[in-house]
Amino acid sequence: MLLRGDLHIHSTASDGSLSPRQIIMLAKSRGIDTIAISDHNSVDGILEASRAGKKYGVSVIPAVELSSRFNGESIHILGYFRNEKFNNTDFIQILKLVKSHRVHELRKILKGFREHPYYNKFLSSSEAINLLRTFEAAVVLAHPVRISKKNLPRLLNMPFDGIEAKYCRNNDYDTKFFIDLALKKFSFYTGGSDFHANIVNDIKHSNIGEPHLNSTEIRRFLKNSEALVLGSSVKYKNI
Repeated sequence: MLLRGDLHIHSTASDGSLSPRQIIMLAKSRGIDTIAISDHNSVDGILEASRAGKKYGVSVIPAVELSSRFNGESIHILGYFRNEKFNNTDFIQILKLVKSHRVHELRKILKGFREHPYYNKFLSSSEAINLLRTFEAAVVLAHPVRISKKNLPRLLNMPFDGIEAKYCRNNDYDTKFFIDLALKKFSFYTGGSDFHANIVNDIKHSNIGEPHLNSTEIRRFLKNSEALVLGSSVKYKNI
């Protein structure tokens, strides 16, 4: 176990085409033994994936991909949970507000959140980071290769725990650059396919495991993020 990991996968709980159980079976067939279900503004697929993962021997890290805005640009932020607060009823309700663009209601609920008058429908990136930290998730900047050059330097100075250094749309230079940056500036890096559908020639995303984290990278991620692992009988306490 812990040999090949894909930490960015979408299911039918958001805009993916496969159920969490089907994702587990596909991951198994492709030699991937560690995954994160990271649906857009939803955690609804995690428990189903966990149950299937236990049956098929695939470890599942509970995660979410929050939608946010920074300086007019859409920015996605990944959260990898350290405990079962992903299943907290308050958090699930908050995600429903984010998903339905009722962020103004969310700001009334969460005291201490800064008001952002220009983001009435979307979380600001700083709010998304704070929200994930409130529910004890390790916070990761998703696919930095897709972020504009004008905004990326400022985002990289925000309090992320890590960045998604290995990504399906990177070239070799991008991957080396972001890995080197992560090792210097952050606690860890992640990597994933951003899988949405099992189709040929998906120009935006790729198939599960393309790219993937190797054993050393998975163990570094788990050690430094303290992310929870579900769905496997393997013990991770002394990694």
